Amino acid sequence: MKRSLLVRAGALAIGLMALGSGVANAEDAWPVDPGLGGIGAPVDRTDYVLMPDQPEFWNPAIGIARVISPYGRTTKIVCTGYRVDTSCWQADRDGNPHELKELFNTTVFGSLATTPATAVFVYPGMFPGV
Repeated sequence: MKRSLLVRAGALAIGLMALGSGVANAEDAWPVDPGLGGIGAPVDRTDYVLMPDQPEFWNPAIGIARVISPYGRTTKIVCTGYRVDTSCWQADRDGNPHELKELFNTTVFGSLATTPATAVFVYPGMFPGV
């Protein structure tokens, strides 16, 4: 009897952890516009960023930010940066913004990179630990 109870409690704990891993931070906010002449103003990039379903996403020579998200382009994506996107946010289904996590950034190659540095951003909680 005790073992059965422990097995059920363990399964419940694992299930709750799995559900919690896909929950994004609800305290995020859209980036603030620095105003006229400010560098790094937020820009709507919903139709500009690359998604994994596009062949261009997999071409490292294309200098456009990439986003991996369960929402794809169905919700608004806003990015900031100067010459390249350095931070991005995406709305959830309710329109609440969530800051995307940077998974990889080609700026580590410095002057060896032949294209402008691009980053791969991931929706928070989409991958464990990210």
